[in-house]
Amino acid sequence: MEVIDVVNRLKELGSIASLSSSDKAEIENLYVLVLDRKFVRTSCSDCYHDAVIEMSVYLNKNGKMKEKSEYGLKNGVLLQMGFGSSEMYTNANLTDEAAEKYLAKYPDNIKYFSKKPDDWEERVKSRKDGNVVINDELVSLMVEAMKDGVSSKSIQEEFKGYKISGKAITKKVLTAHVNKALEVFADMQENPAGSEDGKEDGENSNEQESTGEQNDEEGESVEGAE
Repeated sequence: MEVIDVVNRLKELGSIASLSSSDKAEIENLYVLVLDRKFVRTSCSDCYHDAVIEMSVYLNKNGKMKEKSEYGLKNGVLLQMGFGSSEMYTNANLTDEAAEKYLAKYPDNIKYFSKKPDDWEERVKSRKDGNVVINDELVSLMVEAMKDGVSSKSIQEEFKGYKISGKAITKKVLTAHVNKALEVFADMQENPAGSEDGKEDGENSNEQESTGEQNDEEGESVEGAE
């Protein structure tokens, strides 16, 4: 569903004085789509209309749906990346990169997270060690391009503006992904009978590492009320 379609639908829902059960169910689904978190109904009679306003404000401000993140904070928690820093995160703007960068400094503060991937410790260690965290979706797209006969040089040009967690990847990260895609593609060529297995091994693992560097920022937590 395109952003403009969601915006228009929210306008329609916001103009309805008495929402039906189906309208409320739709608002709950849109809430997850737009803000990447579950709608929690309160005792307030206007909670659904408030949710429509919240989504509308977010879309008008950001122009897109929230980046899907595998991490989620408990209610009231605010993460601050550095003492006196203006770089702060709540569930509204939290990304995987921000969460893992923070946890690389403060792993004990995982207790403030309500949602996390099963391999979060490995992912955090990878960032802390300065390794490039491989994005399986990007590798998969590159492998598909290679199947169509696209050269690695052309792939580098095509994906140089690719964004992960809302940020354009660096040349170093791009090179690491191209190299990984070449490995997966070569394995598929050498083992055509087991290409599906090779694909799964190369694309479906939650996290893989490739050598590289990544800056780590000093940070300090601000513990929010739970």
